[in-house]
Amino acid sequence: MSASSSLAGLRAMGRPLITTRDAAVRLGQTESAASHLLRRLADAGVVRRVRRGLWAVEPDVDPMQIVPWLTAPYPSYVSLWSALHAHGMLSQIPRETHAVSVGRPRRVTTPLGVVVVHQVAPEVFGGYETSADGIALATPAKTIFDIAYLAATHGRPFRHLPEVRLGRRYRGRDARAWVARIPSARLRTITLDRIDTIERDSARL
Repeated sequence: MSASSSLAGLRAMGRPLITTRDAAVRLGQTESAASHLLRRLADAGVVRRVRRGLWAVEPDVDPMQIVPWLTAPYPSYVSLWSALHAHGMLSQIPRETHAVSVGRPRRVTTPLGVVVVHQVAPEVFGGYETSADGIALATPAKTIFDIAYLAATHGRPFRHLPEVRLGRRYRGRDARAWVARIPSARLRTITLDRIDTIERDSARL
């Protein structure tokens, strides 16, 4: 099988990201042979190696699509400044993709961009919707909650926001419903105060 027909076969899977094992199964090869093929395709500039064993086989992969691959086996979703921009609540384009997970926090540099993973407690993980292209994105209310919660738990980096326009899709009651899940009364108070501040600042714009 030629490299071009192999690439067509991989793209026919309909997935922008595949693992070496996926390629081996699809092409009926050993993982070693599939890895060699993918490296040749990467050298030719038609696929990109995202990290060991993970490849982008489509030319227009969104950095947000790689988030769950980077946090596995822990679940994750896109939030914070990346979600604000995706929802049209923030005009500035974030330089990095920000995600929330129950796994450990980390900063991962890939050929598709930098992904920053922020950790939250399991009781406040959730509140996202998954699009047809596999991007798990926090709702507007959960995005604001995540920012407020991380301001309460991690401090300064989350306390100073650029101008945020909450918009019609934002539901303050939904953000406050997440606050109720925080076990610590102190953290609930700080998080709620931060949400109130964000809402007041947005109302002045």
